[in-house]
Order: sequence, then C-alpha cells, then structure tokens
Amino acid sequence: MLQARVAHDAQVIRWGEIGPRAGQAVLNVLNPRTVQIAAAAIGPHAARATQHVSGRIEPHVDRVVLTLGLTYPLAMAPQLYNVWALDQTAGISSFTSMMGLVMSMAWTLYGLIHRQKSIWLTNGAWIAVHSAMIAGLLR
Repeated sequence: MLQARVAHDAQVIRWGEIGPRAGQAVLNVLNPRTVQIAAAAIGPHAARATQHVSGRIEPHVDRVVLTLGLTYPLAMAPQLYNVWALDQTAGISSFTSMMGLVMSMAWTLYGLIHRQKSIWLTNGAWIAVHSAMIAGLLR
C-alpha cells in the first residue's frame, strides 16, 4: 500500500483511506517547496499590510478581551448567591471549583511570567471567584 510519511513519521497518510486526489492535495499543502512558493507569492507587501492592520486593531481587541475577561466571572454570581445567601450547595461540585482554582492559579502565573496583562488579570478574578465558592462549600 502506498503511504506518505509526514513530519518525521508523526502521521501516516494512507491513500486507500482518503483517495488519491485528496492525498495529493495533502502532500501539496505539506510540501515545503509549496509553502516557499506561497510565501514568495504573498511577498513583503502583504506582510506589511497585515502588520499595519494588526497594529491598528490589536489595542482595541486587547481592551475588549480584557473587559470581557473581567466581567465573565460575574456569570458565577447566581451560584455564589445560592451557596452563600441561600445555603444551597446541591449540584455544585467542590472538585470542579478546586480544579478551576488550580487552573486559574497556573494561568495567572503564566500571565505574570509572560507579562500578559489580560491573562493574569482575568485569571486573578477567577481565583477570587473559585476561592469564594470553595469557602462557601466548606463552611
């Protein structure tokens, strides 16, 4: 059976499974020479245009992502209300809250190390939410 090995044997493509036309299309896309030809065709002008547009849009996207990231933890307000005000903890998993806390701590550390304000601020908010949930479940 004809096979193509791609990315140092990480993936094997079998023609019988995907058909010869699709297989050739995959090889054309994965061929380094094809990638070089495509990059040359795009040229430096397209790269500059992309940088120009991304430079104008990036600050706005950053602000929107930060705003949404900081308001998203408010979605937990009804559950926090149930746990703290109504003492209703049925159906709320402490394991999920603990894992959420661990993941938020890891992402906060990552954001601090890489100086990504939107990552560490939003996950810092999630640390507060998950901590409040865990404290409410354990009281």
